Amino acid sequence: MFRPIRSSPAHPLLRRCVVKYSSQKVTPKASKDRREDTPSGSRPTPWVYSTSVGLRLVLIPSGLLYAVFFADFGDREHVFMPPRRWLQRQRDAFFSITPEERRLVEESSTSQIRERSLAGASSEG
Repeated sequence: MFRPIRSSPAHPLLRRCVVKYSSQKVTPKASKDRREDTPSGSRPTPWVYSTSVGLRLVLIPSGLLYAVFFADFGDREHVFMPPRRWLQRQRDAFFSITPEERRLVEESSTSQIRERSLAGASSEG
């Protein structure tokens, strides 16, 4: 499957370069030295990293929520219609009152009207 590479004039040169660079001692520089080697404007400050993470955590989900629930894709049926219908049902349920609540409001309003009429009649007499 694999053929051996035939020797060519470039191979000995390549071997010499590999031997030359691999024989050199590499000492890790201290982090202080590394900061001094880089120009001052080339590396962003640490707050840039934390700000970019925070922005990603806010902007991507808010963009997705906007696209799903509010963006205008026209009058035709599209893939986000079921979540939008669900949200509309939740909104309607939250902002409407049940028949029992309606009955309680009517009872309390009629009792308040009776109390006022009784209080007005007793103050006149």
